[in-house]
Amino acid sequence: MTAFAGGIRRVQLCEPAAATILRKAAQSRDGDETGGILLGHLRDGGTAEVRSAGGPGPSAVRRPTFFLRDLEHARRLAEEAFTRDGSIWIGEWHTHPDTAPVPSDRDQDTYARLLADPELRFEVVVSIILAGQGDWTDPVAYAWACYPDRADRVALVVERPRAMARTPMENKQ
Repeated sequence: MTAFAGGIRRVQLCEPAAATILRKAAQSRDGDETGGILLGHLRDGGTAEVRSAGGPGPSAVRRPTFFLRDLEHARRLAEEAFTRDGSIWIGEWHTHPDTAPVPSDRDQDTYARLLADPELRFEVVVSIILAGQGDWTDPVAYAWACYPDRADRVALVVERPRAMARTPMENKQ
């Protein structure tokens, strides 16, 4: 990844990625966290463009306060995205069924491990956390730029089809 002076200030979530995340996040109706990876590009000017998102994968572990993605599934998705449009693994998304869409201590530990892994070469981890409201039809979602020493909440901009007035995932302030 390329170093970004000033860091990531905005996450642009393309419609296909938003649709995948909303569909997969609904699994949290059962009370367990779920999630997946974010694939896209880090653009000059501080924008992370998320072109596609993956789900948890068949071997994922889901618990009320814990989610562990299926790493082999994530790697396959990353390879496919790179071949398709040059997208790279830029971060992760997950749900918080019973808490706010804010990184937990466990989340921050995960981001620190990703950032410290020399093979992954992350300089920033983009994170989208969703909190459901019962049936998960209208979740609240926040985007985060996670660095070794902090996680900054950043703007989340959701691209939507022209026919939609509003995407349920758009920030509610």
